[in-house]
Amino acid sequence: MVSPSRRYLVLCVVMLSGIAVLSGCATKKYVREQLQTLQPTIQEAQNTSKENAERIDAVDRRAQQGMTAAQAADQKAGQAQQTAQTAQDTAQAADRKADTANQAVQQTNNQINTLESRVSSINDNYTQSETQTITFAMNSSTLSDEGKSTLDRIASDLSGQATGYMLELQGFTDNTGSEQYNVGLSQRRAEAVERYLVSKNVPLFRVSIVGLGKDNPIADNKTSAGRAQNRRVEVRVLKSGSPRHTN
Repeated sequence: MVSPSRRYLVLCVVMLSGIAVLSGCATKKYVREQLQTLQPTIQEAQNTSKENAERIDAVDRRAQQGMTAAQAADQKAGQAQQTAQTAQDTAQAADRKADTANQAVQQTNNQINTLESRVSSINDNYTQSETQTITFAMNSSTLSDEGKSTLDRIASDLSGQATGYMLELQGFTDNTGSEQYNVGLSQRRAEAVERYLVSKNVPLFRVSIVGLGKDNPIADNKTSAGRAQNRRVEVRVLKSGSPRHTN
């Protein structure tokens, strides 16, 4: 026979177990209800996160495209700068060549002015004899045998005349080559004639020379025969009206 106190204890245990079961059921239901309430918010948060990720990817793509375009622009700018530098270097080289050519022209003008000053400073009344022409081979300032023969005659004509004359030597070229080169070559040709005449006892102070390059052609430079005639030194003897001869 069960005692009253034991029956009470069993009854209490059963009541507590029932309360616990009922409490657990109520808690799970509450959780499910709360989850259902939060589900739209969770879904919205997930959607927002997905959209943000897509936006970030799009921004990354645009940034990458912008970087690529910027690199291409930098390369084009570098190429343009190199082209501009090359053009500037070419222009500077052209300026230097122009300056050199101008200097050569100025030197020629100075020589002409010197020659004119020397002639004008002489009080004698000079008349010009017939011009003698000495021709040269292409790119050469060497006198030919024919040229030496012509100069021998000139020196012989002047050998008995101590005063009252001057010689004017003008060197020329054809139109082949640069202005600077031609001026120098024409000067060397005139100097070669001067040296030969001086070697034949013509006083140096009576000789004036100038190199005029390709100026004043006497024949057409389009033909080889014409160019051959233009490669020359013109010798002019200027005599006064009353020259004095040596005994």
